[in-house]
Amino acid sequence: MGFRKFLIWLVKNLIIILLVTLIFSTVTLDFPNLIKGVFGDIFAYASPDAQKEVVSKLAETCSSLEHGEGIITISQICANRSMLDSIRENCRNYRELKRRGAKIENEARVGETCMQVESGDIEKSCNKLEGSILPDFSSIGAVCKDYKAGLINDREFFFNVISGALPANIESPRIGAMEKYNDALNYLNKNKIIYFIVLLVLLSVLYLLFMNPELFLIVLSQISFSLGILIMLPYIAITAYGKFIGIDTTPVLGSMFGSGSIFDFKAILSVILLMSLRTYNSLIITLGIIFLAVGIAGKVYVFGLKRKSKVVKVKQEIKARKKKKIN
Repeated sequence: MGFRKFLIWLVKNLIIILLVTLIFSTVTLDFPNLIKGVFGDIFAYASPDAQKEVVSKLAETCSSLEHGEGIITISQICANRSMLDSIRENCRNYRELKRRGAKIENEARVGETCMQVESGDIEKSCNKLEGSILPDFSSIGAVCKDYKAGLINDREFFFNVISGALPANIESPRIGAMEKYNDALNYLNKNKIIYFIVLLVLLSVLYLLFMNPELFLIVLSQISFSLGILIMLPYIAITAYGKFIGIDTTPVLGSMFGSGSIFDFKAILSVILLMSLRTYNSLIITLGIIFLAVGIAGKVYVFGLKRKSKVVKVKQEIKARKKKKIN
């Protein structure tokens, strides 16, 4: 009997873990936007003074980009290999013109660039930069123009500049056990049918442990209640923390641009809470509410059954007493 109870407990918890993983797996599929969204939240939950300071620093960066508009950087060349091919072609034309004795504008600078290309120095530099973060300067430049034209506000300006600075294919951390966890999760996300097969097997085992449809449905309502609590409790707790204590990311935002200290407990906690909040979307919240409602309905039903059984038991006791008196 004790082993049967243990099996029921084990299967119930496996079903809960499986469903929670399935529900929140939708968020891991969009990890790049999750990280970019967190950066946007860091800006939104900082003080107005810190926001203005950061925006002014980014505006200065825009000015420096505009001043160097005609200069091609190594990052731009590495990010666009067709540009490197075009430079090679220009160098061939330069060598041909020089052979003919034609006058070449900025010859010293052109000659130096061609020497770097032909010697393979630029390709070596690109190989070193490969895998590192290369900002999208064209995207950032377009954002700067939109901000100066008044087409976007401070928050959109910050978010779009940060989005341009981050790689489009940013991946979740791949360190030790985290790497294996991510690989397993990615495999399951690509083969979601596995979730449903395992879920069907676990539900079948659970039913066989009871062999009673009513008891099986009651246990399912208990699982539903646990799922609702697991999904909604962190969301409610974070929302309550933000309302009554307040989320403040000012030190973190300042540290990103060389001012302020990142070692602030409340600020770090705020970032963790904001990241956790980002794992929720309308679908997950709706599912959490539905699971909770079904679980509560199940508890009300069980309470009604217990009350009914108590009433029946009391009536039986009264009848038994009456029979004794008659006898």
